[in-house]
Amino acid sequence: MAQSIVSREELLENAYQIAEKNGVSALSVRGLANATGVSVGTVYRHFSAKDELTTATIQLYFKHAFYERFCHIDPQVGFVDYCREMHASMREVTTHFRECWLRGIDALPAVEKAAARLRESQQIEHILHGLMQIYEHDARISADLPDGFDAESVCRFVIENVMGSLHHQDGDCKVLFGLLERTLYASSARK
Repeated sequence: MAQSIVSREELLENAYQIAEKNGVSALSVRGLANATGVSVGTVYRHFSAKDELTTATIQLYFKHAFYERFCHIDPQVGFVDYCREMHASMREVTTHFRECWLRGIDALPAVEKAAARLRESQQIEHILHGLMQIYEHDARISADLPDGFDAESVCRFVIENVMGSLHHQDGDCKVLFGLLERTLYASSARK
């Protein structure tokens, strides 16, 4: 096998393509080495174990799916509208992830599943911090909300409900967004 210098990013992009085509359970160090045209040792120089490769590939999936689209503040988009867009995108992304990437997931070792869950919780924390920034920059949100309606509490509540709707695959958050709209903007609308 011809050796070439390959970067971690190149390996990850190839791993991404393997997982996109065949599911994350099809990802292996040997398969990635063959697809990239490098030795298995080259892959291990960049990823100390297969679970590291798997979680990095899953992280790349969510980076492509969310970060590029939602990691900026648009002053023209209010908090509730942003949440609606985020929910629609998350529904699309998680549906695709379940249908394509999680094929054969039961075959993954427990350590890889645990690492993927840890990576998911890190992604949720990232989303939480982004939502808090949107909340804090939305000038329409009433200044006289009851105690407990601080940015972190409201954003955690939104994420928990959005994730719950995605987990149950019902995809409907109309009540959540209606309540947010009436609660967060009601006092400022009455003035």
